[in-house]
Amino acid sequence: MNEINVSLTPPSQALYQALLTAYNHFNDTLFSGALPPVIFTVQRQKDLLGYFAPERWASPDGERCHEIAINPTHMGQSRVIEVLQTLVHEMVHCWQHCHGSPGRGSYHNKEWAYKMIEVGLHPSSTGEPGGDIVGQHMSDYPIENGLFLLACHSLVREQSFTLPWIYRLKARNAESTNTDDGELTTPGEALPAPALTAAHSPGKGEDFQLRQLEAREPESYLYATYSELLPNDTFYSPPLSKTKRKTTYQCPSCLTKVWGKPELNIACQDCNCLFTSA
Repeated sequence: MNEINVSLTPPSQALYQALLTAYNHFNDTLFSGALPPVIFTVQRQKDLLGYFAPERWASPDGERCHEIAINPTHMGQSRVIEVLQTLVHEMVHCWQHCHGSPGRGSYHNKEWAYKMIEVGLHPSSTGEPGGDIVGQHMSDYPIENGLFLLACHSLVREQSFTLPWIYRLKARNAESTNTDDGELTTPGEALPAPALTAAHSPGKGEDFQLRQLEAREPESYLYATYSELLPNDTFYSPPLSKTKRKTTYQCPSCLTKVWGKPELNIACQDCNCLFTSA
């Protein structure tokens, strides 16, 4: 069992070990161990819940490694199962890069869609039944009794999985529109509207709360937000900023930024990726 004692493990190690535990579990249960090791990063990049970047890292020995990034704001404001959905969504991109034929840029093609369905996540342009299964901006939802849900339940039951540290937004006046912490989503997936929420970061003497969470039934744990599970630290989510004349766009791979009118469809020729609004 990969239980992490947050009172003894350094915070960075505890957080990344939790992500690694989930990755290894899903790799074994959903991908038959076909995915290579990856480097995890935690990044507050606007308009992304997470992303997969092939061969982003290199070693002095000439080895290369893929990157999966997870948005820490997403961890604190979404349901536990939605964080795991984001991870598996990016793992399917990793599988397609290693074993399939990815679509041009960030387009989600049929091969990606069918693999998502195979592992128990139904792709949808709306995030709900009835949406298109392919497209530029895609969301997904768990398939009832599918492999993904079964794997999530076993992750919680057998490995006592939790995310031991949660990103805490700075408290702000609810009416303020001057924000420097961005709301981040994957294309087509919106985070909850700004509201009074709560979050918690474990500290000394608080590991008993994690043991209480681990004893919960997966159904109640997976569908709760961390603000509901650990309501010890109340804060305001940043309100949406006022509409701007120009929108910032950023390449998710090389992070190059450009500015232009809203809803532009532009691509980075160097990385063969579509820019996302920032």
